[in-house]
Amino acid sequence: MKVDQNLSDRISDLNKLAMVYETGVSLFSGKDYLTEFYDFYEIINRKEKLLPSPCGFEETLKDVSGDDCWKIIADQTKSLFGSPRRVMVFEDVRNLQDELGGPDGLSSFYSVFDLMFCEYGDYTLCFISGSNN
Repeated sequence: MKVDQNLSDRISDLNKLAMVYETGVSLFSGKDYLTEFYDFYEIINRKEKLLPSPCGFEETLKDVSGDDCWKIIADQTKSLFGSPRRVMVFEDVRNLQDELGGPDGLSSFYSVFDLMFCEYGDYTLCFISGSNN
């Protein structure tokens, strides 16, 4: 996916802020982002299904990044990108948590807690929360 500099800069700004609160933000295409996600993180178990989040962007982000910081990340996300068209979550994230984390995982965190995808049309933002403690 070709990314213009403006989008790249906005992603970088959001990721820097979110990482302070142990939430990483990655950019994927808007078309087949799940496959792109699996390929990027070298996920072997590709059976997990995505479902629309029943509670919308802010409540899902609150679940993913935590009560203490979700609002700061949500405000910055909306300021830089607007509200997502749709928010998707995994039906069951446990197997992915194991593959993404630990010594063999490629996530930015050793322990992965949760993740979500925010669709914006031409691109999708993936939020991953975790810890390196």
